[in-house]
Amino acid sequence: MFLWHAACVQYCGDKTVKEMIKGIYHAAAGMLPRMNQQETVGNNLANVNTTGFKADKRFFRTELNNKLLQGGEHGQPVKLSESQFSLVTDFSQGTFAETRNPLDVAINGDGFFVIETGDSVSYTRGGNFAVNGAGELVNIRGHRVMGEEGPIRISGKDIVIRADGAVVVDGKTAGTLKLADFEQPYQLRRNGWGYFTPFPPQDPKEAERFDLRQGFLENSNVDPIAEMIDMIELNRNYESCQKAIHAQDETLRQVVLEIAK
Repeated sequence: MFLWHAACVQYCGDKTVKEMIKGIYHAAAGMLPRMNQQETVGNNLANVNTTGFKADKRFFRTELNNKLLQGGEHGQPVKLSESQFSLVTDFSQGTFAETRNPLDVAINGDGFFVIETGDSVSYTRGGNFAVNGAGELVNIRGHRVMGEEGPIRISGKDIVIRADGAVVVDGKTAGTLKLADFEQPYQLRRNGWGYFTPFPPQDPKEAERFDLRQGFLENSNVDPIAEMIDMIELNRNYESCQKAIHAQDETLRQVVLEIAK
């Protein structure tokens, strides 16, 4: 369709036609950011019940060109608008849900649990832990939870995780959970499963302002009502752009047919 519009401009050379085609491209340029935003909102909604999940927010800035044609191949318009976007993660703390499971831990305050993932480490707020067959403390994905001196091994039944991160098993300290923190605002990149890694790379610092809550999990900080409202507004805006393109395309077709007579 766009190639046909460009050919119309070359054939007709009419200012009205050019303005109509320009309007079509501007409306189309408004659809792409809304598609990306819908993906972000959809991902947030899909993780409403994911422990420790942090919502993403996407921001756009659109710059419109003042030229209709910029020498693209076959005469098609090139970069009628250019959208610059940034994806920002909201690291605000979620509410707590009581589970009474002694291996569930929530962070009240700053910091992230340190998880061994292959040859590297990742950081997460998800504290739903368990003990594997080797007696090591692991998370829901089976990845080892790191302590101040390495993996934490648990051998016993009475498990107490104190506010400072000390893990006490049958009255004996088995280790201390390692909590890391970074400079705020956080420059962390999501890498799946609720994990984050610093980007650009930076060394973490020891978390200071926190206390751990045993028997609790941190809920997702997604506001489902706000996200649903955003999704509805995005759908309406997207549909408005579609209707604008359709209306201008139909009018353009009629104008071109009249000029060609």
